[in-house]
Amino acid sequence: MLAFIDESGHPHPRDDTTRPTLVAVCYKEREARMIGGRIHALKRDVLGKEHMEIKGRNCLNRRTFRRKPEYVAFVEEFFSLLLNLPVTIFASILERPSTVETTETNMLPKYCRFLTQRIQLLAAEENDMATLLFDGEGGLSGGLSLRFNSYLYRSDEGRMCINITDAPFFVDSQTSAGIQIADMAASVIRQFEENQLFRSVPTGDLYLLAIRRYHRIIEQKTKDLTTIDGYQRPGLYRVPPEQGQFLPSIGPGQAD
Repeated sequence: MLAFIDESGHPHPRDDTTRPTLVAVCYKEREARMIGGRIHALKRDVLGKEHMEIKGRNCLNRRTFRRKPEYVAFVEEFFSLLLNLPVTIFASILERPSTVETTETNMLPKYCRFLTQRIQLLAAEENDMATLLFDGEGGLSGGLSLRFNSYLYRSDEGRMCINITDAPFFVDSQTSAGIQIADMAASVIRQFEENQLFRSVPTGDLYLLAIRRYHRIIEQKTKDLTTIDGYQRPGLYRVPPEQGQFLPSIGPGQAD
């Protein structure tokens, strides 16, 4: 199984986003060529740009929806396609922190750790091994390999992740369909949360109405899981702010 991971926003006090979001898009390795081919064909057929990198910041904003109808058509087709692709989506949704947390090499960022929990459960359920793939140009890459390795081998929880391979990969987002899907999903989830669309959509706001519609598609592609100890692991997880950005190693029986 492949788990493509990308973020929208970053958990830092100076970041513009108030609900930074990290997303994992998981699918079987045998489905990779089919999924990549469908995304490639969509870019070619709708935009005539088969080598274009799909980015949420370019496709999912009010300016694009006002001025680029061809991109709006592409986004609509993209999420219609996503609904029918054999993928599972998980997300960690944070609140923007008020202070900068100290980064320790033996600690995994909590939002990565929470995604890893879900990827492990899904891989175990499907009797598969999962490989984590991150956007090589994103802010996650710096030092993550060492922290990930420490998590797997120096924490009780990490040692329980026997269905996850022991080293993450960093891939080129320009050529990776999985990373591009994760980027688009992360942008939708972040905007959905920042605008509190789980409550209501402002009257007459067609852009936010579209964001809520895309979010409902993502909801259909996620999966809530349960540990062997009975702890719930919701597929779209709002991380409590009091837990801090980085967490020490914890035992396998503890909840999120």
